[in-house]
Amino acid sequence: MLQNGNGEEEGSMGSTRPAATLGYQSDVGRVRRHNEDSFAVREDLGLWVVADGMGGAAAGEVASAIAVDVIARAVEGGAGLDTAIAEANRSILDAAAAGRGRAGMGSTVVAAQLSGRDYTVAWVGDARAYLWGDGLRRLSHDHSRVQELLDAGMISLEEARLHPQRSVITRVLGGPDGTAAAPEQITGSLQPGQGLLLCSDGLTSEVGDEEIARVLSATLASNGQGQAAADQLVSLALDHGGADNVTVVLLGVPPATARS
Repeated sequence: MLQNGNGEEEGSMGSTRPAATLGYQSDVGRVRRHNEDSFAVREDLGLWVVADGMGGAAAGEVASAIAVDVIARAVEGGAGLDTAIAEANRSILDAAAAGRGRAGMGSTVVAAQLSGRDYTVAWVGDARAYLWGDGLRRLSHDHSRVQELLDAGMISLEEARLHPQRSVITRVLGGPDGTAAAPEQITGSLQPGQGLLLCSDGLTSEVGDEEIARVLSATLASNGQGQAAADQLVSLALDHGGADNVTVVLLGVPPATARS
C-alpha cells in the first residue's frame, strides 16, 4: 500500500514477513493546510517508507508522493535502497522541470527494507528511524543545520528544539539543484520484541525521545498494540502544538505473547 498523508491509497498489501507492520498514522497537524507527508507500507516487498515534502501547497505533497512511489517501484525491480533513493531524486527533479509541482520542490525520506529480520535503513534529511524494544535508540542522523551545530558542541539539545535554523535541511531529494541527495544507510537485525519506528519531523519536533520511548513501552512493547502506539504518538504531537504534518509508521517482531 502506498499512501499520501491525505489518505489516498495505491497498490495492495502482500504476504506477511517475520517483521510486520504494527501501525501507522498521518495527520495534517494544527497549523498547515495541506499534508505534504507521504508513506508506503509494502510488506510484499519488505519495504516501509516515510517522506516529508517541501515546497509549499501543490508541491511538497507532489515531491513526497513521487519519492515513495519511485522507491517502491525501484525496490520491486530489485534495486537497493541507495539506488532507489537516487532514482527518486532524479524523478522529483524531472517532474519539476516538466511543470509537475513547482521548481525547487523537494522531500526528505527515511526507508526500511527487511529480508527476514535483517534490515537496512536509509535516509535523506531529518525524517528519522528508531530501533525500539529494549529502550529506544535513534538509528538515523539528521541532515540538518541544527544537527551540525549539535555535533560541533555549539548548542544543547534543549537549544536545538527552539533554534531558529531548526528547519534548515542540508540534504534533500530534489530541491533547487538536486546535488545534495546522497542517503546514509545502516544495517542490523531485529529480535523478537524489537522493531523500527519511521517518522517525519512533525513528530520529533514536538515529542522528545524519552516521551516516545514511554509511549512505545506502555502501548507496544508490553502488549503489542502497535496501532494504538502510532495513534498516541500522533496525538501527542498535536497536543504539543502540531505545527507540522506528522507521520508515524511502526513495524517489528512482536513478542510471542503480544496482542494485535
